[in-house]
Amino acid sequence: MFRLPRHDRQGKETHFPAEIRRRSTDLCLPRSTHGTLRTMKLEGRALPLVLLLTPACSPAPEPTYEGKYRHEQERVVPPTGREIEQWKEDIKLEEWQEWNRRKKEGTTPFNKAKATPAPEGEPAFHFTSAKTDPKPESKTTPNDLPRIGAIADQAYIYKKPAPEGLPLGYVRMGTSVALLSSEPVEGKKCPRGYYKVAPRGYICLDPRKTTLDLNDPYYRALAELAPREDAVMPYRYAFSNGAPMYSRVPTKAEQEKAERSYGPPGTFVQLAEWSRGHEELISRDEKDKIRATDPVFSIFANGKRSVGGNGAYDPSRLVWRVIPNGSMLAYARAFEAEGRTWLVTPDLMLVPADRMRPFRRTTFHGVRLGGDVRLPLAWNRKHEPIPRFTRGEDGKMVPSGQTIPSKGYVQVEGRVVAGKKAYLALRNEPGAFVLAESVTVTRAPKKLPRSVKPGEKWIEVKINPGTLTAYEGDKPVYATLFSPGKGGAPIPGYDPYVHSMTKTGVFPIEWKDRVAVMSPDKEWPPKKLWISEVPNIQYLRAPLAMHVAYWHEDFGNPKSAECVNVSPEDGHFLFQWTEPALPEGWGGVRPGDGNGKSTQVVITAL
Repeated sequence: MFRLPRHDRQGKETHFPAEIRRRSTDLCLPRSTHGTLRTMKLEGRALPLVLLLTPACSPAPEPTYEGKYRHEQERVVPPTGREIEQWKEDIKLEEWQEWNRRKKEGTTPFNKAKATPAPEGEPAFHFTSAKTDPKPESKTTPNDLPRIGAIADQAYIYKKPAPEGLPLGYVRMGTSVALLSSEPVEGKKCPRGYYKVAPRGYICLDPRKTTLDLNDPYYRALAELAPREDAVMPYRYAFSNGAPMYSRVPTKAEQEKAERSYGPPGTFVQLAEWSRGHEELISRDEKDKIRATDPVFSIFANGKRSVGGNGAYDPSRLVWRVIPNGSMLAYARAFEAEGRTWLVTPDLMLVPADRMRPFRRTTFHGVRLGGDVRLPLAWNRKHEPIPRFTRGEDGKMVPSGQTIPSKGYVQVEGRVVAGKKAYLALRNEPGAFVLAESVTVTRAPKKLPRSVKPGEKWIEVKINPGTLTAYEGDKPVYATLFSPGKGGAPIPGYDPYVHSMTKTGVFPIEWKDRVAVMSPDKEWPPKKLWISEVPNIQYLRAPLAMHVAYWHEDFGNPKSAECVNVSPEDGHFLFQWTEPALPEGWGGVRPGDGNGKSTQVVITAL
């Protein structure tokens, strides 16, 4: 979901565009009773917390698009010392030799000497200028073009060949984007040069983050676990009771030693009240425990790890990270080895399944409008079915014996009063009624908001009714229930952040993440708490975001720390439908600079 400020090597705070819109979603962490930021705060990649015994989105600075972001410092000089040794481990030997040859030839950006001809039969690297496009943009499809892949969490795409200004988007680990030119372009803070990507922008060839060799074993392993771009749920998910994250399959002796402090496998400790909202879809039944469903993942065969990494972790260490109690894990494979089931994370780590509890996937989703389904719709937000009514011979309303299920809807029209209560007539069901006070109704507005032009896409979010409706101009196209902040709509004199209230206003979408991690930690990768790989995040004004919540299904009722929580099916539809659209191969995108305009989200109390 979103990444908050990182810190550079000098300890100075550095803001990334991804932080203020992505990882700023409600990580649902505890807020103190006084509303002050306590032991954890959202940074590095997540949001902060405050406790009303509810989760919360982390506060973030108001998004500004000028002079706001400073990017992490990267060396602009040839690597030396420890960096050379690290790079030797991460780069193929022939690449290293190639780098040294380019250095001698004077073809690196920091060496301005005229390049000498390369020996016959050896490749020579030449940088072109971004000011003069080396080739016109190709009219071929992305599948016909060479590609560059990401081996780090995100590899940013910039408008120009320099890490300046707000990135246009990024490429996510294990995925690739088509190149519009196979020639590198000289630019800032990227010794190996930038490559022009489809449909626009430049990406740095950095051996820690990107590769041109899509047959590289490490990239191929990441790519094998990467979800399809059209996946509703990109991974399977589980709730952690605390566990090591191994670099390879450990022996039984190594497991016993590494897990000594976690208690026996299969035991789970109940966390405090703040975590309850994260545990609603957890299955505690023994029959639902995570089982091996896949063959041993190739890189972990024979108890060894056959590929290295991008230098983020020491390949000789057995335990790379620890996932704390209360965090959420995304995994792509589950296989058996050494008498246990192991879960493979998207970044190629192993976690013992018997220290995780699986999340059940909700079946709730909204409805596409048109044809026989149209507004107004009456929703049952309650946790139990509500009765339908019919008129008795004496004219009084009596239960018909039929019900509307929890989170279900019916089409309604007209309003009648019987006795002292109001009822809504069910469209297409003559003689059937529903008690008006037991439902929440989605109705089309009488006129467009002033900020919306005729025919434009926009989303209406109503906090107290808990309804969300997508429109194309005045035509409703999708309706559903969502969960606002637990504090409901803003109240004058009360801090919305402290009281978990969802802000009202008109919010053009600032940033979109296909899938990303949420965490309240300052450092990255996080250590204290995180929610793994949240799908379909759309930042409105960070930390306020509209995103999927895979950990609960109480949609229609206040639940979040601040954000607009939607179901997986609804989040997938909205992400695909809103603007800007995500270009092929991109994992995140912002509006403007050729990426397209932004869909407006109009949030009101009623």
